Amino acid sequence: MGLNILLVNPNRVKDPPVIPIGLEYIATALEKHNHNVNILDLCYCESPEKELTKKLSGRSYDIVGFSIRNIDSLGYYNNKFFLPSIKPLVQCVKKHNIPVILGGSGFSSMPYKILDYFDADYGIIGPGEFVFPRFLELFQSEREIKKIHDGWHYGSDAELVHLRGNKIDYSQYLSGEGAIGFETHKGCLSKCPFCIRAGTQTMYKKIPYIIEELKYLVNQGYTDFILCDDEFNSDLKFSIKFCRALIKANLSIKWRLFMKPYPYNEEFFKLLNGAKVYRISIDTTSDKRIQKLNNYNYNDLKNIIEYCKKYQLELKISLIVGYPHESYESIKNMVDFFKSHRPTSVSIDSYFRVYDNTVLAELIKSDASLQRNLIRPYSGELTFLEPVYFNQISQDVLEELISEDELFKIAWFNPEVNSQLIE
Repeated sequence: MGLNILLVNPNRVKDPPVIPIGLEYIATALEKHNHNVNILDLCYCESPEKELTKKLSGRSYDIVGFSIRNIDSLGYYNNKFFLPSIKPLVQCVKKHNIPVILGGSGFSSMPYKILDYFDADYGIIGPGEFVFPRFLELFQSEREIKKIHDGWHYGSDAELVHLRGNKIDYSQYLSGEGAIGFETHKGCLSKCPFCIRAGTQTMYKKIPYIIEELKYLVNQGYTDFILCDDEFNSDLKFSIKFCRALIKANLSIKWRLFMKPYPYNEEFFKLLNGAKVYRISIDTTSDKRIQKLNNYNYNDLKNIIEYCKKYQLELKISLIVGYPHESYESIKNMVDFFKSHRPTSVSIDSYFRVYDNTVLAELIKSDASLQRNLIRPYSGELTFLEPVYFNQISQDVLEELISEDELFKIAWFNPEVNSQLIE
């Protein structure tokens, strides 16, 4: 017998507004297993706790899931720590004696710490399409089950067709300059030592089902899309095959994406143009050690800039500088490179958000000289759950480097250059 399940989106950030597609995808997976699923989207709600209480009082739920998308607002300037505002919502559910399960990309970054912070019952790391239904089987059996379940171990259901837009009101998101998200795969093959998703395995959806999802949304009148993959080109052959299928489908859409600097070829950019992509965003770093880890160099960036110009694609670069032990000359060389080979824009950042269990965190823990560059005092009790930043390049130095070139913006310092991870 199916369970009554409530999935809650507690994310209140509207700059930019991001539709919680992860909950829609989970709903599809759970309904495939005959569970009854409702989604409560609190993004535009004036009184989240009141709205949640009303929802819980109107129907009996067997379990409530929360998507913890981000722990904080990511950037150093005007940073907001989100977990304290979510905690009363979790406590509200607990007062109704309903078990709470957590998930989402933010939760996956530090699952045990966040589970303890909320005093929640269970959690899912990574993709939930297979593991969540499996968890519910164990839950219904009333056997003692572990608290944390690893979705990466179970994988992702490549054959789900997500007929979306029925459980969430998109209108408010789109009026706030949002876009409709979708994904082609999960995981990230890059090896950035400061990233919580680095080195996660990739799991690809079947292309006909992705096209079917897009067709369903287009038939509802939606035309502006954003790809939620960390790196669209993780598998270049897959990306090219998807673009060809999308061109053949001839849908009335425009879309933007995130990719990494390698792999690529000219055919890829030509197909992106044909598939109606209008903007590409790439994260890069000035540190050649990290570039080498991710198999790209200055010449790759030069080629990408030229291909984007040739095929009329906006190219937005997010550049992070000042990784531990990186020299001033290394940073200056990268800034000078972009001054010469000019993409559409460059957002530059020198603050590294430190997450526990990353290479960067372990490096800092073992090096007292680096601990002096943390924004808050270091101690052995520092958990990195609350926002902690490493910085060794001041804003004054950055401003001197970019020398009023309008190509560059200091990331997060001005609201118009803010962004959010999509998940």
